[in-house]
Amino acid sequence: MRKKQRNLRSLDWKRTILVTLPFAGALAFWQAYDGIIPLILRDTFHLGDTLAGGVMALDNVCALFLLPLFGGLSDRCHSRFGRRTPFIIIGSLLAALLIPLLAVADRLASLPLFFIVLCLLLIVLSSYRSPCVALMPDVTPRPIRAKADAFNSLMAAAAGVIVLVSISLAVPDVEHPSYLPVFLIVSGIIVLCTVLFAVFFREKNAVEKMHEESLTMGVPEAEIDLSEEGGQEKESDKTVRRSLFAILLCVFFYFMASNAVTSAFSKYASQVWGAGGGSFANFQLVATMVTLISYMPMANLSCRIGRKVTTYIGIGLMCFGGLCIFMTQGYSPMIYVWVSISGVGMGTVATTIYPMIMEVASEKTTGRYTGYYYTASMSAQIITPILSGAVMEFIGYRYLYLYAVTCAVLAALPLIFVKKGNTILLQDLEIGNPEVTAVTSEIEIL
Repeated sequence: MRKKQRNLRSLDWKRTILVTLPFAGALAFWQAYDGIIPLILRDTFHLGDTLAGGVMALDNVCALFLLPLFGGLSDRCHSRFGRRTPFIIIGSLLAALLIPLLAVADRLASLPLFFIVLCLLLIVLSSYRSPCVALMPDVTPRPIRAKADAFNSLMAAAAGVIVLVSISLAVPDVEHPSYLPVFLIVSGIIVLCTVLFAVFFREKNAVEKMHEESLTMGVPEAEIDLSEEGGQEKESDKTVRRSLFAILLCVFFYFMASNAVTSAFSKYASQVWGAGGGSFANFQLVATMVTLISYMPMANLSCRIGRKVTTYIGIGLMCFGGLCIFMTQGYSPMIYVWVSISGVGMGTVATTIYPMIMEVASEKTTGRYTGYYYTASMSAQIITPILSGAVMEFIGYRYLYLYAVTCAVLAALPLIFVKKGNTILLQDLEIGNPEVTAVTSEIEIL
């Protein structure tokens, strides 16, 4: 009889896959939302780019208030299923029921029905988004959270690939296509992810296991859930407070850049590159596949050189890709390269920036600090669809990417002041200890 050994420097893949499923389901909807809703607003309801940008910002207006609320509520939840699980299961199943109604409202050309369904859906999605994101640091040891967050993004990208393929194949180049097949696929993805999560994941057991692994890795017991400074009192530390504020500023301008592109990409591609029907998804599909491949390598890089430097690299890629797109007038095969480079940059920053905030959070405040993260990101996503819409409407569609590059440069500046929030580098742990390098699994192999 022998026992299976797992290297603690790697992820517990079963746990990580299960904990990322709900987030992947939610991101499947946002992929369809960013691609299809702008087209519905333009082609069915005939809204201008600036006003359409205001409608696209509604989700972020809701999220600005609701994400911190539900994040805090999940921190204080003590159900027998855990803190986050009830919010995730109830919210995701309600969302799956509402999503197809958007396509029904589009076919009926009923703006009131569309608006009511959209508002209800955005409230439901906000009810479980913060608990869903906060669950990852709850069950992952601090030194490898960047890897878990990267895999979280990878799973979301995989769901996004399915949605993009669905858009490309199921949305014909006609005057008023039906989006119902795409929205039904999205609902199916959410239901499947939720059922697998509910059946196979046990939150309380996963939290206990994370504590055991952290102790074996050499993380002091008092710091398993905390940052270097501990719990609530760390907010009074000037260095930590300054670092947290700087990280949140970086989050704000990063989303000013990324959401400007994602929320208008379908319109931009049809207007500038002549992409009809669902063919705009082909550009995003290539970029998403390349980004998906890059997630884990960039996460491993951040574990070795730190999240701050890796974030600079990601912002640099965003700027390079965006500038190349701006300078390319009309369609060119090289666009696939430029959008892929920009996508890798966006994915890299998304992988590193949230774990930086979790490094200055404690077990009791991960939901609240996740709320801070979303307050910064959603504030940006309220403003940027309107500003970028005005840029496209009054200056020109071509300047969308120049706007995004400017915001990306502004995202890099606050990082200068970040002194806390970097990862515990793997080489700093006592990995020479055999108990740290490999831990005995509870599963025995006969």
